[in-house]
Amino acid sequence: MTVNVAGRELVLSPRVAWRAARAEITRTPLALKAWYGLLLALMAVGGVGAALTIAPGTEVFGTTPSFEWGILIGAYVFFAITTSGLCLGSSLGTVFGIDMFRPLEKRHAILAVLSLTTAFGIIALDLHYPVRMVFGAVFNPSFSSPMWWMGAFYVVYLVFLLVEVWSMFTGHPHVHRYACLASSCTAVLAPSTLGAVFGVLFARTYWHGLFTPVTMLVTALLAGSALLGIAFAFVARFELAGFERGQRLAIPAIRLLLAVALVGSLVLLGRQMLAGLTSDDAALQGATMALVSGPLAIPFWLRLLGGVAIPLVLIALPATRTVAGTGIAAALVFVGVIIDRLLFVSAGQVIPTTAVGGVVSETYVAYTPSLVEIAIVVAAFAFIAFVYTLAERYLDLREAEVHIGFHLPAFVATARERLAARRAERAAARAAARAAARAAALAASESHDEPPGDGS
Repeated sequence: MTVNVAGRELVLSPRVAWRAARAEITRTPLALKAWYGLLLALMAVGGVGAALTIAPGTEVFGTTPSFEWGILIGAYVFFAITTSGLCLGSSLGTVFGIDMFRPLEKRHAILAVLSLTTAFGIIALDLHYPVRMVFGAVFNPSFSSPMWWMGAFYVVYLVFLLVEVWSMFTGHPHVHRYACLASSCTAVLAPSTLGAVFGVLFARTYWHGLFTPVTMLVTALLAGSALLGIAFAFVARFELAGFERGQRLAIPAIRLLLAVALVGSLVLLGRQMLAGLTSDDAALQGATMALVSGPLAIPFWLRLLGGVAIPLVLIALPATRTVAGTGIAAALVFVGVIIDRLLFVSAGQVIPTTAVGGVVSETYVAYTPSLVEIAIVVAAFAFIAFVYTLAERYLDLREAEVHIGFHLPAFVATARERLAARRAERAAARAAARAAARAAALAASESHDEPPGDGS
């Protein structure tokens, strides 16, 4: 018995599968074997950490009642917005029909599915008993809660992404077109709602406000563009599938996305720092000072220098506007966004909100992530790298042809033409009906005016 997977016929026989696996392992280069081994080892360590979180009554996180959201929440936010950023960048090709962004489509879809499933896995471990969340969200939904809408949007988003990947590799262009359009729209709604989860928390003034969803959306584009930049730098370096168009079109497109997102994030960061330093709110000003000169200052300034300033220079200078320069800039931005999301989660909680039992509260709330939390986050990155490496090796990730003749302007123009044609048809039908009614009325009038017969 055989089954078709991504255009390849696979034999469903354990003996044949084992022989094929041994032959593939033999053909695999030594460096790639070492890469697989490293990633599998990191995933195994993370798996042990994940197992430790499931046992009832265990306390393996470094969080406290004063600092309830640790690096797992920061990692969840990072992977969730990265999923949206991947689709936002690729939608310029798949939806809007801009040719230089079309080579991003297959790789963005694979990375987006991996990032979102990883985000779901992390939040499930952080919740400790995720089954209760399923019962609460499904059987007792709270439509006034941004957190409920966030979960709903991301679940729908995952469905759209899976349909997009399935239709892309199985040759269903019409389904794929509308799946791309639907996932691109959800890519805007999902991170905005995730930002609203933080933005509505009035007690945490560093998070509270309208600009939090906007910042989350811009950071999503930055994270997704950075991950695509890393992926295509390796594609060009190792001459993987579609590297010619990737090097000629995708790398300049990613540089453009990085530049726009970096400038946008820098403007929003400047506004946030200015508002925090000049605010009369003690919590907001204290959280901002914690970033500028407090316990969060070192990672904050490292992120600003290494994750924003240096990448902007690498992108701007003609000498470093190369494939290697773009890859280095994307890697720096990627690490910078990871630090930024962890700082975002930490800065909102670093200022204590209350003092307990008359005891004077400390200036800042301390938090140290546990080894279990660190192992889970590292394993999450290893999982994405491992599965994506397999996808590069065994799937055809060259640019598909399903988007030829389809992009949003053409779609809108076609829709307008169809609407005008339908209006013309309805107008013609109404005119014909009126003409028929007039003809019938005239015939009835002539019949009424005829003289009566002589009765013979």
